[in-house]
Amino acid sequence: MDAELVVKRAGLLNFAQRNLLTLGLRAFEMHLREADAWLHGREERGILYLQRANLPPERCATVHRQIAEALARIAVLTEQFSLEAVGYDVGATISAQMSVDWANLCDMRSDTLRRYGDVDPRLSELLDPGIDALSQSALIVSALGQGGQVPEEKSE
Repeated sequence: MDAELVVKRAGLLNFAQRNLLTLGLRAFEMHLREADAWLHGREERGILYLQRANLPPERCATVHRQIAEALARIAVLTEQFSLEAVGYDVGATISAQMSVDWANLCDMRSDTLRRYGDVDPRLSELLDPGIDALSQSALIVSALGQGGQVPEEKSE
């Protein structure tokens, strides 16, 4: 592509417009690549879940073609408007996710479950210690994701 044309097109966008275009295309590219990984057989097996794509082979092939076309279009637009790639440190994402999980775990304690109906009095001693330990794990992972330190254990 002609360098002068690249500069001219890059100048067509103000800062906010350029930022919106860059962020939107970047998010779309990330989602396309994640979808492509699932379609290439990525499988994630957890304790309480299983994630995988269950599309028939002919549908997978069609989706792969669409993904490839979309990625090619993103590449063209990126070049045309001189958009820049960035590196991501996923530490902030990990920390944010763990903070949300911590709040959700706190809502799973027996005293909070009363919102959903009567709670058996024995539930607190069976459920709460495990939920409290998981909540603490979420806080520790969140802190470490942001570069923090592991809180020291309290000695009794």
